[in-house]
Amino acid sequence: MTITTRLSLAFATGLLLLAGCAKDTETAPSSTNKLTLLADGGPWAITAYTRTTGSGSAVDLRPAAACERDDRYVFGRNGVITATEGPLVCGSGTSTTVVSTRPWNFNGTQTQLTIGSGSTGIPYDVVLLDADGLKLRWSRTSGSQLVVDYLEYRN
Repeated sequence: MTITTRLSLAFATGLLLLAGCAKDTETAPSSTNKLTLLADGGPWAITAYTRTTGSGSAVDLRPAAACERDDRYVFGRNGVITATEGPLVCGSGTSTTVVSTRPWNFNGTQTQLTIGSGSTGIPYDVVLLDADGLKLRWSRTSGSQLVVDYLEYRN
């Protein structure tokens, strides 16, 4: 093998090694991506809804009826959450029966999601939002005690 061939092979090998060691860059989801994850990620199901008051234990706030626990929620791009019956239907409905609708919206930085409107709107902090789940937190004081609700959705 000639010296030119050896140098060419060494140069090509070096380029391959450098290209293989390129630093991976990961970007945080943009506001548009958060909206897309929420609106296009559903339908969502509530998997946990708990409340902790002061230093007490978490209390499960999900409905007792299995046919209500499996309801599905779609966060529409029109700012309306539509809840439909899940696979276990309550009463004479079907899995497409709409059981409730409520307004929803993000704040300007999309770190807070409000469900409801006006005095009945609940401003949840967005703890987690990815392709598989949404975790919300609502903290407030009642009397002298901190009350924290966690609401978790999965799709």
